[in-house]
Amino acid sequence: MRSVAITNAKGGVGKSTTAINMAAALAELDRRTLLIDADPSGNAALGYFPRGTPAVGLADALLEGARLEEVAVATEYPGLEVVPPGDRLGACSDQMGSVQGLGQGREFRIRRLLKGLSGYDVVLVDTSPVLTPLNVAILYAVADILIPIDPCVAALAGVRALEDLVRSVSEFRIEFTDAGPLAIAGVLITRADRTLVSKQIEAEVRNYFGELVYPRVVPASVKFREAYARGTPLVHYDRFSAGAVAYRAAADAYLGGSGGGRSAPSGPEEIEEPESDEDSFDYREAS
Repeated sequence: MRSVAITNAKGGVGKSTTAINMAAALAELDRRTLLIDADPSGNAALGYFPRGTPAVGLADALLEGARLEEVAVATEYPGLEVVPPGDRLGACSDQMGSVQGLGQGREFRIRRLLKGLSGYDVVLVDTSPVLTPLNVAILYAVADILIPIDPCVAALAGVRALEDLVRSVSEFRIEFTDAGPLAIAGVLITRADRTLVSKQIEAEVRNYFGELVYPRVVPASVKFREAYARGTPLVHYDRFSAGAVAYRAAADAYLGGSGGGRSAPSGPEEIEEPESDEDSFDYREAS
């Protein structure tokens, strides 16, 4: 079973959109997939249950000892289940220990929950963009991380902060567990458009991360907002749109084990021009 946290220290990078569509794309590839929404805002779960997420979820597994399988909710898509955050997830973070170090073993609760899972091929965890003990606990638990980056001027600043945290967590993982260091599974450029700034920052990200960056970028498009409002991943809402194709390519690259993957390189024809500056931003996704 592979486990990956979709995370970035910067908000507004399409993190929950990536979690929603990567999960759907992986299920399409016949991988039994579990999406865990570890953000109290519940954006990833709302992408499947727009009328409201169940009150029971990850918080109950952390606070009451429930198994993840017991709080997972089936979706209408075969092979895909979602663990919602639960009503009390915001209270869990303070019980996970300090963001600076260990908390008497409490930060390993999620790790124990994931080790107890069976029957899944891939587990994705959508995190909040805020550095909390809960997010640190998730980094102790997963095998690697996937970093969505939108091509804006602050893109690499958030990533460098995340890299510092990854190094610190890796040291604890090596010393206190058999998990080994935390690896970056890939970097996915999201919300790309045709502007010169977008292309320049994409080039900088590719230069910084090298082959870790997935070849195909995810274009900015109003279709993501439409799909989200209907509680449907874009890969099902508009199967042949550039965004859907990009997320299928990202899922394929992730399963391939490297940034190179088997996907074709991105090109200008794959970028959908936003209808306006407002349309390039999904205001319903806070992270």
